[in-house]
Amino acid sequence: MKSSSFAQLLLLGALWGAAFMFMRVAVPEFGAFSMAATRVGLACVIMLGLCAALRLSLDFRARWKIYLGVGAVNTAIPFIAYSFAAQHIPAGYSAIANSTTPVWGALIAWLWFKQPLGAWKWVGIGCAFAGVLVLVGLQPVALTPLVIAGMVAAVLAAAMYATASFLIQRYLTGDSGVPGAAGMLWGALMWLLIPGLVFAPAVMPSPPAWGALLALALFCTAIGYVMFFNLVKTIGPQRASSVAFLFPAFAAFWGWLVLSEPITFNMVAGMLLVLLGTLLVSAKSATAERTGPATLWERVRDQVLLPLALALAPAKLRMRLAHYIRADAKIFRLEIANARAGYLASGLTDPVDEVMAELRLTRVADFADPWLSLFRSDAWMRRHLLVDAPERPPGTGALFVIFHYGGGWWMARYFRQLGERISIIMFRGFAGPSWSDRFARLFGLMRLQWIERICRSPLIVTNDGGVKQKMCDVWARGDHVYIAADIPPVLVRGAVGVPFFGRTGYFPLTPFELAHTQGVPVYMLVAAWDAQTLRPTLSIRALTADTPLARLAELVASYEALIRARPGAWHLWGEWPLFFEPSKA
Repeated sequence: MKSSSFAQLLLLGALWGAAFMFMRVAVPEFGAFSMAATRVGLACVIMLGLCAALRLSLDFRARWKIYLGVGAVNTAIPFIAYSFAAQHIPAGYSAIANSTTPVWGALIAWLWFKQPLGAWKWVGIGCAFAGVLVLVGLQPVALTPLVIAGMVAAVLAAAMYATASFLIQRYLTGDSGVPGAAGMLWGALMWLLIPGLVFAPAVMPSPPAWGALLALALFCTAIGYVMFFNLVKTIGPQRASSVAFLFPAFAAFWGWLVLSEPITFNMVAGMLLVLLGTLLVSAKSATAERTGPATLWERVRDQVLLPLALALAPAKLRMRLAHYIRADAKIFRLEIANARAGYLASGLTDPVDEVMAELRLTRVADFADPWLSLFRSDAWMRRHLLVDAPERPPGTGALFVIFHYGGGWWMARYFRQLGERISIIMFRGFAGPSWSDRFARLFGLMRLQWIERICRSPLIVTNDGGVKQKMCDVWARGDHVYIAADIPPVLVRGAVGVPFFGRTGYFPLTPFELAHTQGVPVYMLVAAWDAQTLRPTLSIRALTADTPLARLAELVASYEALIRARPGAWHLWGEWPLFFEPSKA
């Protein structure tokens, strides 16, 4: 799925999730049937006016029966069914029934259209459905005939929604989704008009109720249906129906944002499962190797879902997951492609496929570290963290230059136990023009803030001014400064040439000069996931040379030795040229 389509899916989920909030305001005064009829009627007027303004033809003579049929299946029957269900079963049951829409869509595609689903889509359906269960919970209810009828009605409505997706694809997705959506709303209004008039409220509803109903008509119905028609056209009815998984999650989000309802652990866990399941259901099945820029799905999979699984999995499952990550060439495919080119140019002799497999695991482990630090207890860290530190870091400020095989932010847990205070130099990065680039930028900023909270340490970013003074201020307080080894020299002023893999490599000297002038000791810190056990390890050693340039040369020589011993432990092969071009340094 393209990033733009996935963004539309999320936006549609947000719009339709907000409908629950608006209905809570409108239903008590309008009643279920009158509200549904008025909502559809207003949306129909808006859409017909838009069609007239754009001079789009609905072709009523040829399509009026189609509009009536699709309007009944996609709107009238589900609205009536859910109104009936709301009177006899808890709201959580209706939300769960609604979330079966993608399941019905998958079954229809499988049984009638002979479309293979694949294991991952079934896993996605299971995850999303489980997420809805966790999100809304289950209230005990006696199984009376009316309760059973309410459950059947809610499931029937979900089946109608799934069926309507295929009808829309077959009959109403032409060059524009606007006429089809307008015609379908007209058809639904024909079915809902009489029930709406029969059950009309005796008292005129209040302005807030009318405002909520107008929002329902404009945003959740008119705009929502146009977006849904477009998604059915571009990604197909099966994946478009997965938007149903997002309703409860966004309903909870809007309740927190607008109504100040509390966010619970169940809500967070349920939303994560729903998002995971929706991504798996929506992911495009293809045997051919993907080319072009990284999609939003790829970024979420590589930077969020796989790292989260690696951090939370027990030891045996973590090893199996690591094997899968090493073997799947699609994971971090662009970074690996760049890394492969740089590695082949480096003159190393290790088998390139084995190195790239190790590099994939390195990148996933890098993003797993914040999850590891957040969810794993101090007791777990004490059991699993292997520390090779012959001497405790001094109480005065020090400069630590980090080499990491997969992040190593959990090292902050170790230093907090020692009572040390730290600051971290990071590169904040810049956003690109695409949706996936913007997501990467947003997620990167959130990740930096997350790291700052986990480490309980301020971040010193390289593209902000006054870095030198900030470092000196930190040392004056007796704190440590950590500089990540994966900051490309092109981003740091003061890079100088030192021997590196038989050539002159350019590395930043400024931190070493500052440490020398401030009389601060310099240490090399290696934070890693053990290659065999996938347990976190930590080692520290002092750099003993006297001058800043000699210390830098000693550090670079240590880097080279580590890289040669375990090439996949360094994930900057894709930026290899940055270390050898003086014009860029």
